[in-house]
Amino acid sequence: MTSMQGDIVNRVKRLPKPSLAAEALQPVFEAVSNSLHAIEDAFGDALYQSQGSIAVTIRNLRSPDEIEIIVDDNGIGLEPPRFKAFCTTDTDYKIERGGKGVGRLLWLDAFEKIKVVSVYKDGAKMFRRSFSFRLETQDQIIDENVTEISGGSINTGTSVTFSGLRGTAYRTKFPSQGATIVKHFGSHFFADFILGKSPKIIVDIEDNSATFPEEIQNLKIEDRGAATLTTSEFGELSLASFICHKNASANFDGSHQIHLVANGRTVTTRKIDGLLGIGRFGPDGDRVYHGCVSGEFLDERVNQERTQFNFDESIVEDIVRECAEFVRSDAIGEEVREFDTTRLGTLRDFVNDYPSFGFEDAEHLLDRTPKNAVKAEEFARALIPFRIRRDKERNDTIQKIVAHLDCNQTIQADFAETVREAANEIRAEEQRQLTEYVLRRKTVLDVMDVLLRRIRERGNGTQDFQLEETLHQFICPMRLRGDDPSKVEQSDHDLWIIDERLTFQKYFASDVPFTRILEGESSTKRPDLLIYDRLYGLASEGEDPLTKVMLVEFKHPGRRDYEERYSPMNQISEYITKLKAGQIEDFNNSRVRIAEDCVFYCYVVADIVGKLEIHTNGWRTTANGRGRIQELGGKFRGIVEVVEWKDLLADARLRNHAFLNAAGLRYDKHP
Repeated sequence: MTSMQGDIVNRVKRLPKPSLAAEALQPVFEAVSNSLHAIEDAFGDALYQSQGSIAVTIRNLRSPDEIEIIVDDNGIGLEPPRFKAFCTTDTDYKIERGGKGVGRLLWLDAFEKIKVVSVYKDGAKMFRRSFSFRLETQDQIIDENVTEISGGSINTGTSVTFSGLRGTAYRTKFPSQGATIVKHFGSHFFADFILGKSPKIIVDIEDNSATFPEEIQNLKIEDRGAATLTTSEFGELSLASFICHKNASANFDGSHQIHLVANGRTVTTRKIDGLLGIGRFGPDGDRVYHGCVSGEFLDERVNQERTQFNFDESIVEDIVRECAEFVRSDAIGEEVREFDTTRLGTLRDFVNDYPSFGFEDAEHLLDRTPKNAVKAEEFARALIPFRIRRDKERNDTIQKIVAHLDCNQTIQADFAETVREAANEIRAEEQRQLTEYVLRRKTVLDVMDVLLRRIRERGNGTQDFQLEETLHQFICPMRLRGDDPSKVEQSDHDLWIIDERLTFQKYFASDVPFTRILEGESSTKRPDLLIYDRLYGLASEGEDPLTKVMLVEFKHPGRRDYEERYSPMNQISEYITKLKAGQIEDFNNSRVRIAEDCVFYCYVVADIVGKLEIHTNGWRTTANGRGRIQELGGKFRGIVEVVEWKDLLADARLRNHAFLNAAGLRYDKHP
C-alpha cells in the first residue's frame, strides 16, 4: 500500500492572495480563532469568557521586513492530539467548529518566520513544546523541543510569533496604520463581540492598545433578542438583533448592517440602509441597527479561508433581503412605523405641491417609492414611471374606444360605462395638471407680493439696486437673450405677469447691452426688457420686418429720487431711436429690421411717487386713475405706460382668478 504525499509549497502557492487589507490580516485572524477555540476547550462554556484571555502584540508595523506579531493565549495548549492535527494539512480536527485545517498554511503564505511555544498538560504532567514553522518542501517543523515542566503553578497556553511579511501581495496590502488593524479586528470578530461570546482580547500596536469585546460592547445600546427565520431556500436562519450607537458603523459602509456569520465568525457584512429606509434613529438620532445571521446553510458553504461564501452574490442579497424584511417589521418595527408616518406626511405635502402626481391615494403612492425616499426629488423619480404608464394605458383605452366606434361592430352593453370611466379619468388628470400649473403661478404671485412688501418696509430712502434686480430676475432672468441656444434652461421666465400673451415668449433680451442686440451698435446701454414679435406672443414667425416691439423698464419700488432731467419718455425715445436705426441680429446670424411703422408698447413698472409723479402729472391717467399713459409722437408710433407695481400684481392675479377657482385654490392675500 502506498500513501499520497502532499506538496506543501505548491499548496501554499495556490492559496488566494490578498487584494484588500482585511484579507491580508486573515492569517492573524486565524491565529486568534485558534486561540478562541483553545480557550473554550480549556475553560468550557461557563468560564471561557471570564477566565480566558488573548493578547495580540504588534511591533514595527511600518516595516514589512521587521514586523513582529505575537498572539498569546491561556488556552489548552498544543497537547498531542492537537499537535498531530497541526501537523496534518486540511485536517478535520475542528470541522464541527468550522475549522478548515488551512489556517496554518495562510501563516506560511504570509510570514517569513513563525515560532510557536505552547504549554500543555498530558495526563498529570505539564510540558512545554516549542518549534519553528517554515515553508519548505520537507521538514516544515524544525527545532522542535518538548520538555517536562515540574514544580510551581503553571498555566497552559500558546504563543505564536510571526516575523517579516512574505510576498508582494501581503507586503503591499498589510495595513501600516494601527487604527486600520483595530477597525478590521472589530469587524472580523464583530459577531463574537456583540453577542458576548468572547474572552478578553487586548490588541497592542506600538504601545497603543484596544480591548475587546469591550470596544464593541460599549457601543451596544439594546439587545433586541434573537429570532428564527424559516425560509424555503436557506432553511432556518438565526438572526440576533442589536441597537448600537452610530459609532458601531463608523468602519462600515452605511449605517445599518447585517453580518453573515459562519461557524461563529463574520464572513461578510452588507449594509441594509436602502432595504430599511430609515436612517439613524432614536431620541438623539444616533442609533443604528446591527444584526448577526447564522445557520447551517451558511456554515456549510463558507470557503476554506473563511473570507467568503461558496455561492453567488445573488444568494447573499436574497438572505440579506429576508433578514431586512424581518428587521423592518419586527426588530425595529416601532421606529420604522414612526419613520413611515413621517414619510407619508412628507409625500402628502409633495402631492399638494405637485398635484399631477396625485393619481392614487397617498398610502398607495408611498408603496411605490423606495423605502428610503424622503425628498420631493426622490418621490418624483420613483413615481414618474408609474405616471407615464398610467397615461399610456389611458391613451390606449381611448384609442380602443375610437377604433370601436369607427368599425361596424356591435356596441357592447357596458360600452357606455367604459367611455364614462375613460372620460372621468381624463377629467381627473386634467384637473391634477391644471392644479399644478396654477399652483405654481399662485406661488409666484404670492412670493412677489411678499418681496414687494419687504422692499417697501425698508422705508429709509436708500436705493438698494440689488433689490430692483431681484424683482427683475424674478420675472425674467437677467443678462441673457431668450433665443440663445446655450441658455435654454436659464431662459425660463414668468413674463405672463406683464402680459398673458408672453407666456411662451422666446424672443427677448433681458438686461442685455445694445451691442449684443443690434448689428454694428456701439452703445452699452441696456434696456431692462426688449420683446419682439417672433414665433410666439405678439405675432407669428416670419421674415417680414418687425411691426410690434415691447420695451419694459423696472424701477425700484418706492423710488423717489430720480435725476432732475430724467423722463420716462426721454429714456424710451432713446431706446427706440437706436432700435429703428439698426437691425436685430439673432443667434442664427439672421437679421431682422424694424418696420418704419412699427408700434412700440413701452411700460415703466414703478411706484408713481416723488419726482416720477411730477414728471408724469401732465400725462393721461389709466382707467383705475393710478397709472399714467402717453402716446408716442413724431416719428414713433405706440404708447408709454407707467404701471404701478401693485397694479401689475393685481392685474396678474385677476387674470388668473378663474384658473384658481377651477383648481380649488385661493390667494393668501387677495388684491
